[in-house]
Amino acid sequence: MSRAELNKPAPNFALTDFNGREINLTDFQNKKNILLVFNRGFI
Repeated sequence: MSRAELNKPAPNFALTDFNGREINLTDFQNKKNILLVFNRGFI
């Protein structure tokens, strides 16, 4: 995976949501803001 750089678009990545669906960053390409939260202790 490439590193994020200041003032550049974020590299694409995929994560699994709590329903087991794969979500890609490109799914939100035309959105202005995206909030990503990592809960370390969440099961």
